[in-house]
Amino acid sequence: MKSAFNLQTGKWQINWPGRVARHDVVYHTPPSDPMQGMPVGNGDVGVLAWCEESKVILAINKCDLWDDAQSEHFRNWQAAQEDYSTTLRHACRIIIDFQMPVFDLFYLSDFQGRISLANGRFELAVSGPFGTAAVSGFVSHQEGTLCLEINSSLEEEVPVEITMERYGSRTFSHWYHLINRDANIGLADTQASADRSGLYIEHQLTSGKFGVGCRLTEGKGLKTSHTILHKHAAQMTISGAKNKRFRLVAAVTSPLARSAKAVVKQKLAEAEEKGWDRLLRAHKRVWKRFWLRSLMESGADYLDNLWHLTMYYAAASQGGPYPGRFINGLWTWNRDVQNWNFYFHWNQQMVYWPLNPAGHHDLCESYLEYRFNGLPHAQADAREIFHTDGAVVSDVCDRRGYNSAGELSNHTPVAEIALDFWRQYQFTGDRDFLQHRALPYLVEAAKFFESLLEKGEDGLYHARDGTAYEGWIHLHDCMTELAYARVLFTAAVQALQETGAEEPRAARWQEILDNLAPLPVMKADLSVIGSQQKKLVLKRGQFQGEETATAQILGVGWGLEEQRILGSRVPVEKAPSGPASYLQVSATDVYDLLKEIQLPGERVIGCWSDMACNHGIFPNAELSPVFPAGLVGVGQAGSPLF
Repeated sequence: MKSAFNLQTGKWQINWPGRVARHDVVYHTPPSDPMQGMPVGNGDVGVLAWCEESKVILAINKCDLWDDAQSEHFRNWQAAQEDYSTTLRHACRIIIDFQMPVFDLFYLSDFQGRISLANGRFELAVSGPFGTAAVSGFVSHQEGTLCLEINSSLEEEVPVEITMERYGSRTFSHWYHLINRDANIGLADTQASADRSGLYIEHQLTSGKFGVGCRLTEGKGLKTSHTILHKHAAQMTISGAKNKRFRLVAAVTSPLARSAKAVVKQKLAEAEEKGWDRLLRAHKRVWKRFWLRSLMESGADYLDNLWHLTMYYAAASQGGPYPGRFINGLWTWNRDVQNWNFYFHWNQQMVYWPLNPAGHHDLCESYLEYRFNGLPHAQADAREIFHTDGAVVSDVCDRRGYNSAGELSNHTPVAEIALDFWRQYQFTGDRDFLQHRALPYLVEAAKFFESLLEKGEDGLYHARDGTAYEGWIHLHDCMTELAYARVLFTAAVQALQETGAEEPRAARWQEILDNLAPLPVMKADLSVIGSQQKKLVLKRGQFQGEETATAQILGVGWGLEEQRILGSRVPVEKAPSGPASYLQVSATDVYDLLKEIQLPGERVIGCWSDMACNHGIFPNAELSPVFPAGLVGVGQAGSPLF
């Protein structure tokens, strides 16, 4: 059997970089919208590039540029706290201005742009009646230095202006609903400067002062001048020839207690001493090692492109002291704007689900360390709010690990996070990690989950009162709590056995496992599952017409107010003909209700025209035993639960 992997040498025998380059993101027009920009990064520093008429704009971000709120306690969606909460600030923008509209579509003869996944670079080149221009760059993996190469050959000798600027702003965390009207927020404490060697900006955060800087490293025969424009910007002008070729390096520091400008100058000097070619060779080696750790081809180009992009984004945004956030990694584009400003557990965890199977366990480390560092705050809230031992994690947390107070009816995040720790150990076999990180988190999560369960008259342990993920309907024997309880206690007991650690509560956790209430089940509505030719058939939904083995379906729990087992989806009749009518939905339902299906004379909003989300219950919470809990899988094929 032939294989691309050589078992003798332990190396892949593949076309490099073509094997990965076939999944590059290719642009045939300038990315004028930063939402379509070109992201690069080393996991700690992220840079997003896009074009505007005569300019290439590069937004520079770093994962630890935090401004912290004065209070330890916060509440997501609290109007009084809007734009005074802990937030990640941007570092700066570098603007390369060719001073002629070379990127304007009116004057475009040709454009080629590419995000090179194999080596973490972006490159763009344009030609037109004004001449040609090209910019390429990467964030050196080890140093976190932005390395740029700029070429221009215009019909006139037009100076190229390099501007480094920083304008702070409001975060617009809840961008479509809550807005702080004070436009002064974020503008203070910035100071630009310049000298013969480069441009610099310093900015004061609550966590310290950070600095950014850039300098020309190569530009033979060109003249340069440096100017302070004002406290928010400094500028470098490059002139002396029609044909310009030069290289630029830029660096950003973490928040510091000492002079940030001196540190950034040192970083720039070190990059210049190493030289562009040496930095690029080392950078390429790191990316090649990354890609050769695992390869995937499904035969479906679109899916393969998504897989490679997912891996690329993770490698470029998840390697610093803080994890890049789910919504934009390290690539914010609009000053300090940080939509969905916090770490939202349900969304954030999705970044890491594919990384262990792909062999990129190191990219989970910053997230797990962030969660572990937040454990003391989670323990404090378990004591103060729930009056119990263990740890509770809100679906929304800030970078310090403090919980938002508004989401604590959803009890599952701490269990899901604990299982992330357990999964990391299962994939790596790192016993030191098991003993000092995974086991403590599993134990604290299990202590809290123990407090959620009570023994009923039937001798079984039932989940008292909680919501299914982000819903707000309160449930007894909530599906998510029962599913995660079984998986969590099993993992905690096994981790204790593997480490030989003593835990007095372990015997009780085993007793709960042996007597845990079954998952909630209900008989399907006759309009959902019906009999057809002596077979049970699905009459609604995505798999309408397919045969099913049972008329029973999983529910999400017993509604405490409704006094019946509820599901996250309910059958609905199509709207009557006549004026357009809509199902009443809430903001939580938008996940599945954005798809609009139009039929003659009627309009129905929903994932399918005949099934809608149950107002107040997180969509498809019934599937939690399958994923991400992993309680039910192919190993249970043939069982009633399967």
